[in-house]
Amino acid sequence: MLNSYLLDNRCLVCNNSSKDRVCQSCIDSLSYYPKENFITFSNNFYFNNFYTLLNFNNSLKKMIHLYKFENKRFFATLFSELLLKNFSKEFFNNYDYIILTPLHNKKLKKRGFNQTTLIIEKIVKKDKIFFNIERVKNTKQQSLLNSREERIDNLDNSFMFKNSSYKLIKDKKILIFDDIFTTGTTVNSIAKLLYFAEAKLIDVLTIGIA
Repeated sequence: MLNSYLLDNRCLVCNNSSKDRVCQSCIDSLSYYPKENFITFSNNFYFNNFYTLLNFNNSLKKMIHLYKFENKRFFATLFSELLLKNFSKEFFNNYDYIILTPLHNKKLKKRGFNQTTLIIEKIVKKDKIFFNIERVKNTKQQSLLNSREERIDNLDNSFMFKNSSYKLIKDKKILIFDDIFTTGTTVNSIAKLLYFAEAKLIDVLTIGIA
């Protein structure tokens, strides 16, 4: 069962009586993004294809908040199982590297974990994860900014390769993984680095789209 976690008296999402921390009703209320709507990007974006799992409805919003900001790490198991159920191991194995949106050291220390790392480590072997991009600018939380222009300015020159690791990217197929896609500015900033490092393919996968 996707929701077979430690027993609790109430569902953390809806607060109704439940033997599980996330009740089946809340899991069933998640809205899946239609696969026929997956997008091939061009022009203002540096990545090729965009994939996502869920629409950003109230249930997902609450789950993401609990996971990222209230340290409910068991959501990593739920999200990883949902991703594998809908995309399969073969989807992830098609890529040479998976890149996770890095947190700035200050934010990582405050939160205690990178939410994307915990999910992907349950899906692929650690040597497939590319940890050599770092966030060098401690930006404002993207969800607090209103316009795409503000988000772009906020992330300007925020990411860079560690040492000479850009050399590992040439001719490789890359999947960037993040939690929520809103305007695409975060993943596009990372994709820009990969594009100029001559990656063969740059795709994006997120848990949800807002």
